[in-house]
Amino acid sequence: MANTKAFTLIELLVVVLIIGILAAVALPQYQKAVEKSRAAQALTLLKSVSQAAEAYFMANGTEFRSFDELSLDIPWPAGTRVIGGSQDTKSNGEWALEIEDSSSSGWTVLFMTRLQGKYQGAGFQIGIRGPDGHVGGSVPGCFERKTASTKTFDSSLTPGAYCTQIMKGTLSDESQWGRSYRLP
Repeated sequence: MANTKAFTLIELLVVVLIIGILAAVALPQYQKAVEKSRAAQALTLLKSVSQAAEAYFMANGTEFRSFDELSLDIPWPAGTRVIGGSQDTKSNGEWALEIEDSSSSGWTVLFMTRLQGKYQGAGFQIGIRGPDGHVGGSVPGCFERKTASTKTFDSSLTPGAYCTQIMKGTLSDESQWGRSYRLP
């Protein structure tokens, strides 16, 4: 009888089991890395719009009311409004970029909201100008919506799932509509 060498069924099952365990551990880390990359792109655009808004104000002495007024090419078409009081919206299907001029707070704020996926309803905000003429900041904050007061909301999103776990933010405020976080 010839002496052949081969793997036994048990050895093959052990190898498949090890590969399965490694994949189960690596997949969530991969998904976090992908989401962080998407967030970095969204934050870059949000900061660019904030800077263009400040340049518009310095040149014209008034706030901009439409993204088309800015000297910045936003390659997204007009989108569905996430925030009821928004003045203008651009969207690429994954993110919605909106201007909100809040009459209650007196702030003009830019919002970048996740439209789909596991983190739907989470995103970023930058205050452009306050009621006293105060210039907002170049530092964006992270937010997670917690009510269905907007069209985009995922009720299964656990507190801090996006802003703390993905973006490493710290909770700064909580209201009826959501949670705000400071980013590092």
